[in-house]
Amino acid sequence: MNTPFKTLSEMIGLTSPFPEGEAVKAWKAAGKRVIGHLYLAVPEELIHAGGFLPFRMSGDNEPLPMQLAESYVLFNQCGVTKGVWQQILEKKYDFLDGSVHSNVCDGVRRIYDNCVEFKPTPFMDVLNFPRKANEDAVQVYLVDLELLRDRLSTLRGQRIRDIELKRSIEIYNHTRELMKQFYELRKRDRPPVTGTETLEMMKAAGRMPRETYNDLLEKLLKEIKSSGREVKKGKRLMIVGNDIHNSNWMAAIEELDAVVVTDEMNVGTRYFAGKVDASLPPMEGLARHYILGRPQEAMTFGGNRFEHILKTAKEYKVDGVISENVRYCAPVGNDKPWLRKELEKHGVQLMELDMEYGEKPSGQIQLRTEAFVEMLQS
Repeated sequence: MNTPFKTLSEMIGLTSPFPEGEAVKAWKAAGKRVIGHLYLAVPEELIHAGGFLPFRMSGDNEPLPMQLAESYVLFNQCGVTKGVWQQILEKKYDFLDGSVHSNVCDGVRRIYDNCVEFKPTPFMDVLNFPRKANEDAVQVYLVDLELLRDRLSTLRGQRIRDIELKRSIEIYNHTRELMKQFYELRKRDRPPVTGTETLEMMKAAGRMPRETYNDLLEKLLKEIKSSGREVKKGKRLMIVGNDIHNSNWMAAIEELDAVVVTDEMNVGTRYFAGKVDASLPPMEGLARHYILGRPQEAMTFGGNRFEHILKTAKEYKVDGVISENVRYCAPVGNDKPWLRKELEKHGVQLMELDMEYGEKPSGQIQLRTEAFVEMLQS
């Protein structure tokens, strides 16, 4: 059995218990404020530049009951947003001093309405995120980013300056460099880390001060490189679709003769792809990166999602792709027929899974995954 990495255990310790982990408690004890956000439509750099801690709201490794949330929203709202709303109602996010939402999909957008009505925080905002990736979208997004900058400046009582934004961009670009180095290790024929460990590393990024995280990730990379560890599994898998935050789900897959070597998730390759262009005025750099500089997703009309999946599958030499869809996510679900057609055209084997957010695989899903791995082996 592979020995756990000490630095990864340190990361997990600082972000536990979820969601208000030790790092958040220390931040709050110092009299500083935490701003929650739900999606990559909201630039963390802008929140960070204001002196706030950006916190990525999500579920974690424990199953999420949805009964309380379903008494406020339709049962067929997507499980990700419903799970976050459940935790808000359970007062698990009461440590937040504010939150910034977006309109990437109606489920994410309606969390804002529910919070305003039933669980308001001292600061609340909604950021418009265009559904096209073109120059017009960049300009529209830039206008709204400037308005968000004004409102965050009012919250802190001082204008967020360009020099502060440039510093935050530098810090977050460094995160992207380190994450890319981590993922490069997974391209090895026998990678030194599992998909389960990678997911825990990625989740920690949104749950502690970024400077602390970067220091730990640098330390973790050194530990991995000096370990000589090899994960000896038969088949290499890629996960595409909605974000997964329950690493028990990933671990159940890796109990088979398979290892997850890459993904197409916001809590994965899409998060660290590209960099904010530091040569541009900082707000323009952010707008261009968040609209054009990263692989787009199912919500973006005419985006490059399929190209990103195919390119990544080739780079990581994957044997098969698991396309998971958190129940009732319409954009990802509607993409599936075209995704299957595109992958099959390039000889990539695909397995589709519908799943509840926050749950580890049921017996049926485990059987299907085992059958998929066996099919790849034959």
